[in-house]
Formats: sequence, C-alpha cells, structure tokens
Amino acid sequence: MRMTGQEIVNAWDDAYDKNWYAWNGLIPACETDMEMFLVNHWQDNEKRALMQEGRVPRVYNLIRPKINMVSGYQKKYRQSSVVVPTEAQDQKISDQLTKMLLYVMQFGDGYECISECFRGDLITGWNLLSLWKDYRTDPVNGDIRFGRIPFNGFLCDPYFSKKDFSDCANIQRRNYISLEQGKSLLPEFRKELEMLYRIGFERDDKFNWLPYQQQPNGQRMLAYDEFWVQGWEQKKYLYNVATGDTYNYEGKESDYFLYADPNMELIERTEPYVDQHIIVNNQHIATERNPYGLNEYPFVPFFCVFEPESPDFTLKIQSLVRTMIDPQRDANRRRLQMTDIVESQINSGYMAEEDSVANPQSLYQTSQGKVIWKKPGLAPGAIERLQAAQIPPSFFDLNNLHDQDIGAVANISDELLGQASNDQDSGLKVMLRQGAALVGLQDVFDNLRFAQELTSKKAIKMIMTWSLEKMRRVMNEEPDERLKGIDVSKYDIAVQEGVLTNSQQQLFFRQMLDIKAIDPDAVPPGFLAKIAPLQGKTEYMQAVEEYQQQQQQAQAEQAKIQNQQMAVQSELIQSQSIANIASAKERFTRAVANMGLEDERASKSVDNRADATLKRMQAAAQLDSMSDDKLMKYIDVFLKLEAINAKEEQLLKADDVSISAGVANQQQNQEVSNAR
Repeated sequence: MRMTGQEIVNAWDDAYDKNWYAWNGLIPACETDMEMFLVNHWQDNEKRALMQEGRVPRVYNLIRPKINMVSGYQKKYRQSSVVVPTEAQDQKISDQLTKMLLYVMQFGDGYECISECFRGDLITGWNLLSLWKDYRTDPVNGDIRFGRIPFNGFLCDPYFSKKDFSDCANIQRRNYISLEQGKSLLPEFRKELEMLYRIGFERDDKFNWLPYQQQPNGQRMLAYDEFWVQGWEQKKYLYNVATGDTYNYEGKESDYFLYADPNMELIERTEPYVDQHIIVNNQHIATERNPYGLNEYPFVPFFCVFEPESPDFTLKIQSLVRTMIDPQRDANRRRLQMTDIVESQINSGYMAEEDSVANPQSLYQTSQGKVIWKKPGLAPGAIERLQAAQIPPSFFDLNNLHDQDIGAVANISDELLGQASNDQDSGLKVMLRQGAALVGLQDVFDNLRFAQELTSKKAIKMIMTWSLEKMRRVMNEEPDERLKGIDVSKYDIAVQEGVLTNSQQQLFFRQMLDIKAIDPDAVPPGFLAKIAPLQGKTEYMQAVEEYQQQQQQAQAEQAKIQNQQMAVQSELIQSQSIANIASAKERFTRAVANMGLEDERASKSVDNRADATLKRMQAAAQLDSMSDDKLMKYIDVFLKLEAINAKEEQLLKADDVSISAGVANQQQNQEVSNAR
C-alpha cells in the first residue's frame, strides 16, 4: 500500500526519533575520536584550568601516525575485485564482468572511495559507501558513481545485526545542497524546488551536528533528505521443472507459456525491496522503488570494530582511535609535567652578593671564554653558579611506557611501522615481522574485505541494467548474449591483490623478470617494456615502437632479397636439372641404338653361321662315299660346335646390355645429385 506524502514525512520523523534515541551516545563518542585524531586532546575544562595556571595545553599527537600507517598500508597494497564463476563454462562471462567492474571502479573512483571509507572507520568506527547512478553524463544508462558518507551523515535502524544491512529496517541521511545541485539531482521537479527555495528552510532539530547546522553563515541551502525503507513482497515467477530456470511473470503475456509448456509452473517467492523517499525542506518530493536496479540498499557499511551483541550502543561500534585515547592523554600530561619541572625553575645564571663583581653586566652575558672579575676581599661563596633543574629518570621511563601503550593497545607495533629493532636486520626479516604484526589487525582487514566484496556485488547488479551497446563500448568487444539474462548470484567476487599501485607494478615487473630469467620464451617480446614502471614511459614506448618498425622494415627487405636469391638459384637448378635429364635421355637413346646395332651384328653372325652350316652340310652330302656311321659322327660334331657358338654369342650380347644399362644409371644418378 502506497503512502501519501504527509504519511511519508511523518514516518521520517518517527524513524528519526527512534534512531536518535539509540545512537545519541555513539555520535559524541565518534566526535571525540575525530577530535583526538585532529589534535584536540584536552577537554574544555582542562584547557581553562591550565590557562588559569599559566600553563600551555601542549599536544604530542602519537595517534595520527599510527592511523596513517594502517591506512597507508591498505592504500599501498590495495586489492582489486575479480569475478569468479561457480561453473567452468561461465568463464567468458566472468571475464567480461571483471572488465566492466574494473572500468566502473576506476572511472568512478571506487577503489579510492573504499580506501577513504576504511580510513574513516579507523578514526570514527564506521562509514557508509554509497553507490548511485549519474544520469547527467549518460541520460539512458547512467554512470555508476561512489561516495563516502561519514559517521555524522546518516542514521539507521539500531537493531540491525548483519554487516550487509540486510536486516536493517531503514536508513536516513541528510545533505545541505544549493538550488542548482537540487535541480541537477531532480530535474523533473525544478519548479517544486524553486518554490521551496523561495520559502526557505528554518533549521530543525535533526542532524544538528552537521557543519551547516552549527555554522550556517547566512547562506541559504536546501535540506535534502533521503529516507530508505526496506520491506518484503510476494512476486510471481514461471518455473521450468525440467531445466530449473525461472522467468518473471508478466501477466497475460506469460500465461501463454504457462499453458503451452507442460513443464512450466507458476510459483511465488518472497523477495526484498527498498523504497527511496526524497524529502526536501520537510516536503515530500518523490518516491521510487528499487532505484538503480537494486532490490537492496545502495549502501555498504564499513566497520572497524562491530559487536552487535553489546547492549550499549556507545560500545557496539568502535574505532582504533578509541583504544588509544587514554594512553595518549596520559602521555600528554606526563610530558607537560616534565616541561613544567624544567620551566618552573631557573636553569642557568648566578647567585651573587650585591657589589661582588666589578661589572654586574658580565653575569648576564654568555660566551666562550667569558671572564667575570670579582672584587678583592670577597668571602667564599659570594658568587655561585645555579645548576639546571634535573628531571627524575623515572619520568622518562614512564613517558616511554605511555608512548608504547598507544600502539600496543591498538595492536600497532614498531614492526608494523617497518622499524627494525636491529640495524643489521635484513629487509626480508623486517617484511616478515611486518606481516606477522598484521595478524593483530586481521579482523579489521577482514571487515574491509567483506565490505569491498559487497560493494563489487552491488556494482555488478547495477551494471546488469546497462544496455548491450554500453557494455560493448566499455569492454571494447562484443558482449556475450547471455549477459542480459544471467543470475548474478551464480558468480562470486574474489578480492585479491591486483596491479593497482606503484609498488604492486614494481613487484609485477620484478616477477616477470624472474620468469624471463627462468624461461626466456615465457615472456612475449616487448611485454617487459610495456609493464616497466618508468618515468617518461610514453617517450620510451614511442622510441621502442619506432625502432621495432625500423627493424621490421629491415627484416622485410632482407627477406625479400633472400627470396629473390632463392628464386634465381631455384630456376638455375631447375634449368640444369632439365639439361641433365635431356643429356641422360640422349645417352640412353644412344645406348639403345648401340644395342640395336649389336642385335643386327648378332643376327648377321647367326646368318653367317647358318650359311656355314649349310655349306658344311653340302660338303657332307658330297661325302656320299662315306659310310652312315661316319657321316652321323660328323653331323654330331657340327651340331655341338654350332651350340657352343650360339651360347657364346648370347653371353656376349648380355654383357653388352648390362654394361650399357650400368653406364646409363650412373649418369642419371650424377645428374640428380647435381640438381639437388
């Protein structure tokens, strides 16, 4: 049920009274912490008493160096946020979310704001980090911005117990802004703001510790109040029993999918929501539910020490300064007492009888070799030098004890400050001692880590309201289509040390040098020059780029010449190979021709042998007068001789062929080797 404007203002007043009743003891304690950090160590009654006694309320602030050391350590070793998927297949989406988160944190000064909130909770106990969208630079999607709200800039439900404000019923804050600032924040209500500005605002009893409430200096301002209320509501969803996916129920448009798909079911879930009510000069201006796309507070509390079990609200939230107040005041008193001892007595001079020296002015002068002339006949002891006042040695021991207590009560030791107890200690030994000393502040840094993770998760939820076009511009790459429908709860935020400060860049450069020394191919060329922490790095990178271009051009020219030489050599070898092959073919043809001539000569030899045989047969035929036996013997002899001759001719022909083939093969092998 929506409330009217007057009902919202009444709810604002009622919530303020309840919140102020619980926190009215803590706010003065936080102010005292701030004053101790800012060198206001003496209370007003103590200052008046000292001034009446003619004493100066001196301050020796030992708290600020301790706080600055812890804050400086966090800034020097600042940690970055990385999106880690719970499922391996979502690695691409997590990488893109990490890129956009890094852009938001750097463009909106998110890491700097986190450091400032951490420093604020070290001093006063707690701060709030606010996330909001600036539509002045991007009217469609808005740019995510971060802001710090100090301890005296807000009030909240005093009965919350969780560090993420998930059980906090309401949050109230006030800012005093000019009319122009109001118009830029609420451009659609320009007329209403101008009317309220003309009417003016009479200071009320709310947030009366703000600087404008205490010192208005006559400047007219608008009291810009934000009233954030958290509640719960029932929401309908379409649930796919087969896949486990859920979809928003959009009424009749979703009914079609509900009846068409048998796996779809209509379910209800209880979800949180937040309403933002804007009140200017005690007049309700606007109300918006779940602004910036968040159904939770766009605020992240930063605690130094938070103990929700304590019923005393002045002790529930504490700072590091709170524990150092008493030792610091004791140290101031002890040093003031030591100063009083010295200043309350005459520390130098002479005690002399009247008319005891020739020149009384010589007793008031000091210099090396100064002579004081006494009158003759003076009794011993007429002139005596006054001894300086002596501070009891126990005072120094007690003062050192108070100085040590200031750091000891807050778990801040000399090792944490980087001070070595021995001049011979190595840097590594001092670093190990410093890390061990941080164990005493582990709870403080764990609170910081939790707050940074919560800030990153809220920033990612706000990023999910961007259009794909803006995601594309921010990442300089095509966004995954699943980005618009993902469940952010599937992704975790890992806060780890990142390359965000100079010291971390130097450490990263040193690590790359070590990797390159172990494996030169593991580091790409030019990568060391890109990450080197150098002065004048722009000019150096330009010179390196020009040199690389010249080297690439020279290498290209050399490669071109080598290619031309190789082409010429290839053509020469190819031509020589062709010539050798032609010569081999010619020699082979000659060998074949020689073999043909050899066949011809063998054929002629066979013919000649046939003729000879015929002639022998004719001669034998003439030998009719011979007996048959004798004639058969002659014929057998002739046949044997003919077989022997034929066999010798075949052997001779085979030898010629093998010799010709061997010569041809030898020439061909020689030509192939020359071609290679």
